[in-house]
Amino acid sequence: MLEQIKWLTKLELCNLYGLNTLRFSRDRKVRKRAVGMLAVWIVVLCLLVFYVGGLSYGLIFLGVEDVVLPYLIAISSLLIFVFGVLKAGDTIFRKEGYDIFCSLPVSKIAVALSRLFRMYVEDLLVGLMVLLPGIVVYAWKIRPAFSFYLTIFFGIWSVPLLPIVGACLIGTLIMGVTSRMRHKSLVATGLSILVVLMILYFSSRLAVIEDSFNPDVLRELSQFVFILLRKLYPPAVWLGTAMNHGDFLQTLFCSGISLMIFVGMAGLISHFFHQICRNLFSSFARHDYKLGEQKETPVLSALCIREFRRYFSSSIYVTNTIIGPIMGCVLSGALLFADVETLKEILPTFIRLESLIPFALAGTFCMMTTTATSISMEGKNWWIVQSLPLSIKTILDAKIGMNLLLLCPFYLLSELLMIFAIKPAISDLIWILLIPAIMILFSCVYGIAINLHFPVMEWESEVSIVKQSVSSILGGMGGFFLSMLCAVSVILTPEKYMNFLRAGICFVLLILTSFLYYGNNRKKSL
Repeated sequence: MLEQIKWLTKLELCNLYGLNTLRFSRDRKVRKRAVGMLAVWIVVLCLLVFYVGGLSYGLIFLGVEDVVLPYLIAISSLLIFVFGVLKAGDTIFRKEGYDIFCSLPVSKIAVALSRLFRMYVEDLLVGLMVLLPGIVVYAWKIRPAFSFYLTIFFGIWSVPLLPIVGACLIGTLIMGVTSRMRHKSLVATGLSILVVLMILYFSSRLAVIEDSFNPDVLRELSQFVFILLRKLYPPAVWLGTAMNHGDFLQTLFCSGISLMIFVGMAGLISHFFHQICRNLFSSFARHDYKLGEQKETPVLSALCIREFRRYFSSSIYVTNTIIGPIMGCVLSGALLFADVETLKEILPTFIRLESLIPFALAGTFCMMTTTATSISMEGKNWWIVQSLPLSIKTILDAKIGMNLLLLCPFYLLSELLMIFAIKPAISDLIWILLIPAIMILFSCVYGIAINLHFPVMEWESEVSIVKQSVSSILGGMGGFFLSMLCAVSVILTPEKYMNFLRAGICFVLLILTSFLYYGNNRKKSL
């Protein structure tokens, strides 16, 4: 059993983040894409190092260095948990390779544990990216004793364990509950979205968890943060405090407890692994089909319907792309119950809420568009679409149209709620309607352009495409970052030039959209 787990884990990790492809592939295009992916991760890592290092330095500068490690442990744990909930089920119970392992003399428990260990390694790397910059800044400024480094070495590996336990239990529960349902993908998507929205809700309520917080406690940042962390995630405080004080025994105790819980969860998943996979991958065919009336559908409509069916067949695909539009509706709905006049008074006098709203709303809708990964999601079936007597323009138009149709109800609802909430003037109303619409159109076309340049047609799990590919990072977040840059430009622009700026932004975006659209349609093949 141990030997099987060892070799299966090696197989799971050998191509982590495309490193094996970068090492051994002789295809220049494949190597170029792998290098591009590596470059993107390096940029993300640099930004994360800058942010975490600056945050740690600021806390130390304020004299609350005791909260640095608990705070970073809590942040890394939250990231691992949120992203783990979205990918746990598809990572552990993915179909690719399962049929092959079933025909080999390999234990199903070894298969489950190898996939679980892969998830641990991925999440450990995420945790290290958050923790190490803060630890370096802490060690540079505080100059702790040698026992500090010893406790870091023996405690940092246990940080991802509890978040993985929570994420895997929720992901397994979702997969287990939906495994025998007819529309299991839609049900799994709904449950995943519900969990994410609950996380967002409770995160937004951090400052009002209890009415017992008084001004004296709020003035003491260290005590305030510790109270919050103790209520939300006590293990972060226990482990962070042990590391701060160089308490080796307490560090081993916290790590040991986390390990025991992790082992218990691994045993539970291993026990039900085969049963869940069997229910997920088996199907029952009906034999009473009758040929009904045949209907003729326009080509573009038929392709859009095909795109929707492919979209809703993947819970990870839906969950990763639908959160943004839902957040847009939640943002607009929240303003209905907020005191808009008080909110305007809180903002600096040179910032108008009506000027920021269009870009904030557009940013939520431009997060993770479906077009950014729609071509890669075709996978090895992409040749089927290309073999049809259809132009590349028609195929890409269907993908863009599907994304626009998906966002349209959320866009209309959020705009309606926003108008009722802030009651804008006619001049502001035009921009509130126009700017998000143009940015949504641009983000859909831009996502296709990025995916055409960085397609990944051979993959083991949809998670690697939806969450870890170059297209998902550059294409999915490009529109969001653009909307944030436009928001910053609005803040820095005097009010008398505001209409010219907004008109200029719309004009430039339409030109860029036309240019990208024309370039996409000229693409002959991948």
